[in-house]
Amino acid sequence: MNLRSVAAILATTIVLTAPIASARADGPAPAVSALNGKLSTEGGVTGVDGQSSGIGMVNGSITTPLGHAFGLQLDGSAGTAFNQVFGGGTAHLFWRDPAIGLVGPVASVQAGSGIRLGWYGAEAELYAGIFTFGAWGGYHDVVDSGFGINASSGFYGGSLSVYPIPDLALTIGANSEFNRVTGTGTIEFQPNLFARRNVAFFINGDVGENSSYSVRAGVRFYFGPDKPLIRRHREDDPTTTGLTNAAADEASAAIAAVFSDGQSQQFMWLLP
Repeated sequence: MNLRSVAAILATTIVLTAPIASARADGPAPAVSALNGKLSTEGGVTGVDGQSSGIGMVNGSITTPLGHAFGLQLDGSAGTAFNQVFGGGTAHLFWRDPAIGLVGPVASVQAGSGIRLGWYGAEAELYAGIFTFGAWGGYHDVVDSGFGINASSGFYGGSLSVYPIPDLALTIGANSEFNRVTGTGTIEFQPNLFARRNVAFFINGDVGENSSYSVRAGVRFYFGPDKPLIRRHREDDPTTTGLTNAAADEASAAIAAVFSDGQSQQFMWLLP
């Protein structure tokens, strides 16, 4: 699959979802209730191939409505581990009905320490009461200048979120690329401790092959209308538990796991 094919897939996604949005333009709530954003900081431990390190990350997002039925979200992240720095960004363009779900193209790039990771595809969410089903997939490429690696693969993943109460989200998921699978889990809780319910606490974890893992805990500040967590995820900025977290998780394992000699071991198995 080349970039021209990916572009055709993304264009088809927009064309197919546009009639749905137009047909329901008078009925559903807007895709994004108002301009909003979020900022989070987190820390924990990460490891790969028997090596481990503390990890710290800062993430931010801004989401804006594009008319009534569409929205745009931009994510940015930066982190450090193994005395190395990594970062990147993700762009989501989506159609959404807060009573039904979300669908649209997405692109994400993470880079640092001579490695660049890219994901280009589509994502979707389906809302069913207290459950949210997520899916994403597309084209993934890896460039490691240290070893001269330039490889590509399809990627796909899925997640299930449940909200036992409106301010608590429990999520499990899995991602696959280069025939390797990573499992993920997230807990996010927005307590009613302040005048405005705009502060949430969360734990992210993942485990994969090459003995890679990451466990991080942090705090997230929401900027926008005051509402329960489930409504924030469905009416304001879409949850970043899917592709964005998958990208950050791989970046922390692949980019942050750079040893003292400056060489990463994460993609050694891709060498001929």
